[in-house]
Amino acid sequence: MFGNLRVHGSILVFVSWLFLFTGQVLAAAETGEYLKYQEPQPATSSWFATSGYIVSLLLTFLLVLALAYLTSRFLGQRMTSGGRFGSGKIYATLSLGPNRAIYVIEIAGKFMVLGVTEQNITMLNEITTLSDIEQLKATQNIAMSPEQFSSVFHRQIGLLRQMQKKSPFIFTSDTPEFREKEHDTDTRKR
Repeated sequence: MFGNLRVHGSILVFVSWLFLFTGQVLAAAETGEYLKYQEPQPATSSWFATSGYIVSLLLTFLLVLALAYLTSRFLGQRMTSGGRFGSGKIYATLSLGPNRAIYVIEIAGKFMVLGVTEQNITMLNEITTLSDIEQLKATQNIAMSPEQFSSVFHRQIGLLRQMQKKSPFIFTSDTPEFREKEHDTDTRKR
């Protein structure tokens, strides 16, 4: 019984829809207005609509910036938290050649000396004495003096210049201004 009622109701809705919308088309066809060409009207925009559009663009831009900032803060905190062991810290590094190094690290409250190669990581020693641990923490808190920074900086510049001499096409510029500045820098050092 309800199945027949649904079918009859659907047919009634469809017929009434056809009657409502086709009646307008038939009326337009009778008057001849249905296929009459109309010239497109130029779009009118007010100063208020244009300024509203600009304001909405600015608000959208600010929203995107705010979301990017919040996402970067959230991911930054998540990535530096270190998981369930807490944060880890590297106190010292000694390079022994390509893909070989010794690291002094702190992780999960333990201080370890690790040997790291390309294939594996080996724990060489665990630092347990309080004096050694305090000494590691103290060396981490000491800031580099300007003289130390200057010597490290000049050593790195020297290494870059050696690389420049080995492969001059990568690191040099052919402009006369560059050569003049380089000459002035060399004369100041002497």
